[in-house]
Amino acid sequence: MPTPNAVPAELTSFVGRRKDVAALRQLFSTTRLVTLTGIGGVGKTRLALRVAGEMQRAFPDGVCLVELASLKDPALLPHSVVDALGIKEQSPRSPMTVLRDHLGQRRMLLVLDNCEHLVDAAAGLADQVLRAAPEVRILATSRQALRIAGEHIYPVPPLPTPPPDESVEPGTATQYPSVTLFADRSAAVVPGFSITPDNEAAVVRLCRRLEGIPLAIELASVRLRVLTVHDLASRLDDRFQLLREGTRNLPERHQTLQALIDWSYDLCTPNEQRLWARASVFVGGFSTDALEAVCTDEALPRHAVLDTVAGLVDKSIFIREEQGEYVRFRMLETIRAYGQARLSESGLEPALRRRHRDRYRQLMEVAGDEWSGPRQREWASRLQLELPNLRHALEYCLSQPGEARTGLRMAAAPWLWLAMGYPTEARLWLGRALALDAEPSRERAWALATVAYIAACQGDEAAAAESAEDARRVAVHLNAPAALAYATHVRGLSKFLSTDLSGAIPLFNEALEQYAETKTPVHYPNNLRTELAAALILLGELDKAAEIIEELFRRCTAAGDQWVLSWVLWGRGFLRLIHGELDAAEADLCEALRIKRFFHDTLGMALALDVLAWTTAAKGNAERAATLFGGANPLWQTLGAPLFGWTLLLAQRAKFETMARDKMGDAQFDAALERGSALTTEETLALALRERTQPASDAPRPASTLTRREREVAELVAQGLSNKDIAAQLVISLRTAEGHVEKILTKLGFNTRTQIASWVVQRQSERT
Repeated sequence: MPTPNAVPAELTSFVGRRKDVAALRQLFSTTRLVTLTGIGGVGKTRLALRVAGEMQRAFPDGVCLVELASLKDPALLPHSVVDALGIKEQSPRSPMTVLRDHLGQRRMLLVLDNCEHLVDAAAGLADQVLRAAPEVRILATSRQALRIAGEHIYPVPPLPTPPPDESVEPGTATQYPSVTLFADRSAAVVPGFSITPDNEAAVVRLCRRLEGIPLAIELASVRLRVLTVHDLASRLDDRFQLLREGTRNLPERHQTLQALIDWSYDLCTPNEQRLWARASVFVGGFSTDALEAVCTDEALPRHAVLDTVAGLVDKSIFIREEQGEYVRFRMLETIRAYGQARLSESGLEPALRRRHRDRYRQLMEVAGDEWSGPRQREWASRLQLELPNLRHALEYCLSQPGEARTGLRMAAAPWLWLAMGYPTEARLWLGRALALDAEPSRERAWALATVAYIAACQGDEAAAAESAEDARRVAVHLNAPAALAYATHVRGLSKFLSTDLSGAIPLFNEALEQYAETKTPVHYPNNLRTELAAALILLGELDKAAEIIEELFRRCTAAGDQWVLSWVLWGRGFLRLIHGELDAAEADLCEALRIKRFFHDTLGMALALDVLAWTTAAKGNAERAATLFGGANPLWQTLGAPLFGWTLLLAQRAKFETMARDKMGDAQFDAALERGSALTTEETLALALRERTQPASDAPRPASTLTRREREVAELVAQGLSNKDIAAQLVISLRTAEGHVEKILTKLGFNTRTQIASWVVQRQSERT
């Protein structure tokens, strides 16, 4: 029998992918063709070879690797497979006929590696082989799918990296496969290299920037011959220049990051190349609508966008994601950076960046017009998704001459920043824009009023008063009635902040009259009414406050304005607490919390939790009240101080806190307060809303998931024994020991032996 090309031995260690290996082995029990797709350098070939190696015993006639990267002529594909199978054929029969006859009764696995540049030919060959040989299975790797019947597409993602928005506990970074890979490859370049307390943060930053792409990480590790990890991480802005030196025994296209992406670019059609470059003006993600608005012209017409997007998704350049009811696309930053370089070469970058800015300016304007209506939640979700693009558009406004006023107009939307929890960022953008455009204008007056509004909501009394007065002066100078109404509004809010309620209420009423004479969007006067009601409550004018709240409740319910409704519910809950209607107060406050949770409204959640804690104390549940007080504290810390130091509200808090302390005693109250302070925001909300929380995804798996033998092997792993040592101690083969370790990793969802050891130690501590 001819000898097929065997799976080559691995020259470097295989890192991560335990779940992928297990999933692929399972797939082959139900399907005959699996195609691993993904960008170049993501590890498709390594994964395919590992899976093939582990499945060899399932194929009595062997596993055959067919390497196609260097093959240029699609017509020679059948010849290459014949050669890889070791078939010596000199008859006049066609190679395809030879293949069908040879494989017809065999039970084997064909690995077709790097099919993307021969995708049509590879699809045709795979189809014919699968029809002619019922016991043959095919594992293909390609940057795009073969698209034939029976194919199962398995996207290969980059290796997991530490999440960008989470801190990594010192000493734990190697739980992420990307970090483990970097450490492993770096030790091969610099003997003795390891992750230490001094370099761990830099390694984490580097692996995040390289987005877990194995080839990029391996190329980066080579640079440790001349750079420290800190230097390497700081130079990654020019990653294509930095990662130019590779390994000589890699294929040429894998020897530099530039060559790797060049290979993918050359496989694209002209329209795909254009859209790849033009889409690089987006940050974080984009929709097809956005591509059609920003990226099209005569060379790339609007009607061609959908097919072009589909092609780029097939080639793993665009990553498709479903986010709620939206389908969006994104590029890895390495792919986007390559597109930016191509866009710059084309000369179209200035025009595309301006069109991008105009797209998001228009988006903000439409969102502002519709914010108080039935599409509010939809807009909140959409703007949250688009925040990176909104920031990019604002950056354009503040970096291009003559565009700062447009930036003022875009940034001066308090409902965006406050409703979604970004007040500090808002003041940053507004401060930069105001410094660049100091001329009196309606935009400047509105921006100054927004600074005052946000400063008031942050408890910054001095900034609120100063900016409110500046806004008033500009509005009067310009004779701008709407801007003057807004300025009067925030002047009243500034008085409210300083607990000058008798000064605040006349200004609130004056602003309402001014709003009524202008075409100001309804959310401005509606927000004002909630603030007026709160001031009246604190003054003890409860009937007037209740009248405003009930009217506003009807308006918001009819219009679909959930954002203002959450504040109305907070005010009504506060009123009901004062009247002793405790169950009704709790219901209102919980509903307010549910809405504010959706909007990520930190200030609103902190206030609602605080008043809910007061209500809980009034109901006599002191321990729950203390825990809720504690749960609100971290939110207040992010905002500055409890209740921003508002004297009247702090007095209310102190009254109910004393009520709970008197019932529990200081020691027990403080213990419950501390427990609450240790909760995450989501855990606090679940407690407040009486929701059942799910166990954390990283919670230790129960030992019952392992067999007795696997538990025994896990304990030996925890003792530091190698697979060879485990095999000797248990009198089993090395392969069996390796199989047990692989199963343990898969069942527990772990990536490293260190995680197994930690799991064993934790179980032992729980038993004692």
